[in-house]
Amino acid sequence: MIKHSQYPRGKAPSHMMMALLTGASAVSPAFAADAVVAPAPAASAPGKVDEPTVAPVIVKAERDTAKPSSETQYKTETTRIGKTDTAPKDVPQSITIVPAKLISDRQNDSMVSSLQHVSGISFNAGEGGRIGDNLNLRGFVSYGDLFLDGMRDIAQYNREVFNLERIEVLRGSASMLFGHGSTGGVINQVSKVPYLADENSVGFTVGDQGYYRGTADLNKVLGETSAFRLNTMYTKDEGSPKGADSKRFGIAPSFRTGIGTSDEFAISYYHLNYDNTPNFAFPWVGGRPYDDASDKFYGLKSDYQTDSADIASLEYIHRFSNKTQVRSALRYGEFKRDLWATQLAVVGTPVTGDSRVNRNSPPARGANDQDMFWQTDLTSRFDLFGMKHETLAGFELGRESSDRFGYVGTPGKPFTTVGSPDTGATITTPYNMTRTNYNYFTAVTQGFYLQDNAEFIPHWKLLAGGRFDRFYGDYANANLNTRTRFQREDNDWSYRLGLIWEATPNLNLYVSRSTSFNTSGDAYSYDQAGANTPPEENANTELGAKWELLDGDLSLRAALFRSQKLHERSTDTSTVPGAGNLLSGKRHTDGWEIEATGFITKKLQIFSNFAHMWSNVDAIGNAPSAQSQLGLPAANTATNSGSIWAVYNFIPNWSAGFGADGQSKRNFAIGSPNNAPGFVKYDAMLTFDQPRYSLQLNINNLFDKAYFPAVYNGWAVAGPRRNVQLMTTVRF
Repeated sequence: MIKHSQYPRGKAPSHMMMALLTGASAVSPAFAADAVVAPAPAASAPGKVDEPTVAPVIVKAERDTAKPSSETQYKTETTRIGKTDTAPKDVPQSITIVPAKLISDRQNDSMVSSLQHVSGISFNAGEGGRIGDNLNLRGFVSYGDLFLDGMRDIAQYNREVFNLERIEVLRGSASMLFGHGSTGGVINQVSKVPYLADENSVGFTVGDQGYYRGTADLNKVLGETSAFRLNTMYTKDEGSPKGADSKRFGIAPSFRTGIGTSDEFAISYYHLNYDNTPNFAFPWVGGRPYDDASDKFYGLKSDYQTDSADIASLEYIHRFSNKTQVRSALRYGEFKRDLWATQLAVVGTPVTGDSRVNRNSPPARGANDQDMFWQTDLTSRFDLFGMKHETLAGFELGRESSDRFGYVGTPGKPFTTVGSPDTGATITTPYNMTRTNYNYFTAVTQGFYLQDNAEFIPHWKLLAGGRFDRFYGDYANANLNTRTRFQREDNDWSYRLGLIWEATPNLNLYVSRSTSFNTSGDAYSYDQAGANTPPEENANTELGAKWELLDGDLSLRAALFRSQKLHERSTDTSTVPGAGNLLSGKRHTDGWEIEATGFITKKLQIFSNFAHMWSNVDAIGNAPSAQSQLGLPAANTATNSGSIWAVYNFIPNWSAGFGADGQSKRNFAIGSPNNAPGFVKYDAMLTFDQPRYSLQLNINNLFDKAYFPAVYNGWAVAGPRRNVQLMTTVRF
C-alpha cells in the first residue's frame, strides 16, 4: 500500500499515473476496486493562492507479480491437493510438500530423488515388470497414484523436475478426490506457470562421473494480464555406477492470459525424452545386497531404455466473484517406452571377485500409452443457515489406453566377473529382435463428486464429501495369433470426512476418515479371474495437529494413522479356476509422523520429517503358500524413515546446507529372507548468492555410503556413491 501526499488543485494524478507509481496496471481490477480519489474543491477567488486541499489518496493494488512461495522458500503457503486453494494446515490429512527451492538446493534432477526427502516412501526396482517410477507409500504400492496438476499421470517413465513448482504427497486413501487407487496416498506434481513479471534464469551444473546439466526458466510479460513461460532442460550423465549413463531433454512452454481477471485461460505443452542405459544392478547374496557390486555396472553398452512423454493441456477459469469460480481443464498425453536390458545370475558360491556372472534373461518390453482427461470443478464460499460453507462440486471424464509388447529373439551375451565387469561390452551381432506378446487395454472412467467444508459453530469445521466412479476396462491379448478378451465394469462410491477444531489462530486439531478402491484393471490388464473380481476396498483413519509458529514462518505437524486394505484380492483353493479372486485378504499399516518446515530464524531454514510405521498381514486366502505370510510386515516397508535438511545464512550472501536421509531395513516381498539393510546418507551444500548470479557447490552422499534404496525379488539397486556438483545460475 502506497500513501500519496496532497497534490495542487487540478494536479491529482490520473489512473495511469497512479498505476505507474504503484506498479499496478492502469486497468487492474484490484486498482479499480480499491483506489479512492477525492474530488478537487471549487476554485478560490482570483489572486488568492490556496494551500493544497486534496485529501490523501490511498491506493491498494495486487498483481500476480511474484513466483509462488514454493519456488523461493521451503514452506509452501497454499496447495490444490484437495481441488481447492487451501492452506496446508486446513487439510485434515497428512501432506508433505516438496518445494522447487528444496529440489534446487539439494540438486535433485528427478521426481524419485526428490521424494527421498519424504518419510513413509520406499522404492521398487522393476516391480511387476514395470519401467520407470515405482514406489510404495505407507506400505502400499502407489505406481498408479501419480498425478500431474491433479490429473492422473498414467505412464511408466522416469519423471523429471525441471518444470515442477512443487511435489505434493497426500497420505491415506483419497478416491473421493482422485478416483480409483490411492490406498497409501497420492503424489501430485505441480507444474510451473507464467506470472506477471519479467524474470529469467539460466543454470549450468557440472559434476564428477561425467555429469552435465543445463536448465533455463524464462518468464515474459506479454500485456496487462498475459505472460509466457518457457522451461527447458538438457542432462548428460555417465552414471553411478559408471556405465549406467543417461541423456535427457525436456521443454515446456506455457501461456496464460487474463491472469487475476474474471476469465483466465492457459495453454501448455510438455515434452520429455531420454535415452538411458538401464541398471538392473546385482543379485542378492546371502540374504542381502552385495556391497562390493554397488559401484559397478554389469550390463552392456548396447542395452537401452528410450522413453518419451508428450502432454498438452488447456485450462479455463471463470470467476463469478471472489468467492465463486469454475475451473475446467483438458489434457491429452502420449507416452512411448522401449526397454532392452541385462539381468544377471552369479555362478557358484561363495561369491568372490573372480566369480562368474552370466548375463541372461534380459527384460525386454515396451508400450505406447495415451490418455485424455477432462476435469471441471465449481468452488464457492457462502453463508447458509448461520454456517460458513466452502463447497466443491465437479466431474472427471477420462480415457486411458495402453498397447504393450515384448520381444523374442534374444541373442547370446558375454559373461563377466564380479570384481571386473566389462562395462563397455556390446553385442556386435544384430539383436534380431521381434516384437511379440502384444496386449491392449482401454479404460473409460467417469467420476462425479461433491464436498462441503462447513464451519457449523465458531472454530469448528466439518468436511464431508462423496464421489461416484464408473470404471470400464477392456483387455485383449493377441499373443501367438490367439486372442482372448476380458471386459469389466465397476461402479463404486468413496467418501471423505474430517472434523477440524481451530484451537487457536495458529493450531488446528483434526480427525479424519477417508476411503478408496482398487479395481482389477488398475494394472491395465485382466485375466479370467480378475475380470470376475470386484474392487478392493481401503480406508484411512487419522488424528493430527498442525501448527503455524513464529508469525507463520514455521509449520509443524504431527499425526497418528491407520491405513487399511479392508478387502484384498487373495487366492482360495476351493474357488473354481477363473471364477474370480476372493476379497478375503486384509492388512494394515499403523504409524505416526512428525514434520517441521520453514524458518526457525531469519537465517536458518529447515525441511524435516520422520515416520514410524508397523505393517501387518491380517488375513489372506487359504492357499498353503500364503498361510506363512500371516502376521508378517508388508513388502518394502521401512519401520523408520525420515529426512532432515537445514540451510544457514552464516554471513551475507553465503549459506551452508547440511542434511541426511535414511530408512530402516526392508525386504522385497512378504516373508522374504532377503533384506536391504537400513541406511543414513549425508549431503552438504555451500552457496554464494548475488541478485544476478549464484554459485552452488553440492556434495551428495558425503561419506560415500553404499546403500540400496530400491529393491526387487531378483536384485537390489544401489544409490549413487559420493559425487560433487557445481552449479552456476545467472538471473536477468
